[in-house]
Parts: sequence; structure tokens; C-alpha cells
Amino acid sequence: MNKQRNEISRERIFDAIRAAAPTVTADVKAIQNEALEILGESEFARPALLAEDAAEALTLRIEAGLVIGTSCEKIASLDQLPDSVNQFLAKYALPAELKVQEIERLKALNWDGITTEVDIKNDNTVGLCWAEYGIAETGTFVVHSGPDMPILLNFLPLYLLAVIPKSKILPYMDDYALIAGEIAQRGETPRNMCLISGVSGTTDIEGVLIQGAHGPEVLHIIIVEDQ
Repeated sequence: MNKQRNEISRERIFDAIRAAAPTVTADVKAIQNEALEILGESEFARPALLAEDAAEALTLRIEAGLVIGTSCEKIASLDQLPDSVNQFLAKYALPAELKVQEIERLKALNWDGITTEVDIKNDNTVGLCWAEYGIAETGTFVVHSGPDMPILLNFLPLYLLAVIPKSKILPYMDDYALIAGEIAQRGETPRNMCLISGVSGTTDIEGVLIQGAHGPEVLHIIIVEDQ
């Protein structure tokens, strides 16, 4: 009986939808123009960044403590990255070992004295990844999953270093949304597009903030000037 009632109700809903169907064909160009007008209005709703330069704005946001559990530095060239990693490991009294993302631009660096093939399933490990984009507005970095980007590299290590090319730092979140739309139009959307804005936190237990509840406890962003 209940099944029969459900089928009758469903048919009534579909009948109502069909009855309300528009009879006028919409002009695609007109819809596009209306959408552009709406987007134009949103330009005025964007918050002011902390600096005109997107990379500087991202850095200042992190230095002001507005991105939880995150620090930041700039290096002039990618060749300086191993030295930065060494300094990070020394700061936290960690052994000279980490998991480096398996891409040629990182593997080709001089990692002398540093083990780069740590199993991130172990406790208290360090990971190093290459970000697709940075977003100054929110202190976010973006990673796309793929054959050379295992998403767990961004979530299993207790410590995570993310390398962002200065040229790929965008001012606002909607700037990345446009890029994501273009990727989708090309049919190249990856399975995961992760936007990471600081470390995760929870106050579930007695209202005490615990950082790194779902991922790294410490996040360090390294901006490369010449990339």
C-alpha cells in the first residue's frame, strides 16, 4: 500500500514539473551576459588583501596568524629548497628524513644527507609536496590528485611542507574557481582537487582546541620566487 502511495505521489510531482516547464526558449547569449553582469558585481564584494602582490598578501596573512598552524618562507630558487628543509627539520628536532613527492623537479635536487623515501604510514613523518596553486585571500594551497600526486601525502604526515611557485599564487578564491571550470571544460578534472587552508582543528573534547585532528599538525609553506 505504501509503495503504491509513493508511486502516486511521485507521478503527481512529475506531472507538476512537466506542467511548469517553460514554453519560451532561452537565449544562451543573453544568459551568458547576465552571468557576466553578476560576476562583475561580485568584484566589489571581494575583501581587500593585505598587499597588492598576491604572494606578499599570502605571506602576510600567514605571518599574522590568520592561517592556523601554518608558517611561511620565501626562497629565491628551487635549488635552495633542501637547505630550507634542513632548517625546518632542525627547528623541530626531527631526523633528516622525509617523503618527497615523486616529481622530477623535486627529485633532481641535491638531497645529500637527507633521506627522501620515508614511509608516510609511520608515526610523526614529514611530507613535502608541490602545490598547483596558492590563494592569497585565504592562505590556501591547492593540490590535484594524479599519478605523481598521492593525496595521502598531504594528510598522513604529522609535518607537511608545501612548495608553491610564486607565479601560481592567485589573489582570490574565485580566481581558482575559474581555473577549475576551465579544467572541467577540457575534460581534465582530477579525481581530487584539495584546497588546504591551514591545519585542521577540533574543540570536541571539553572545548579545547586540538590542531591536526585530520591531517598534519604543522604546516609550512615555501614560496619559490623563480618558478
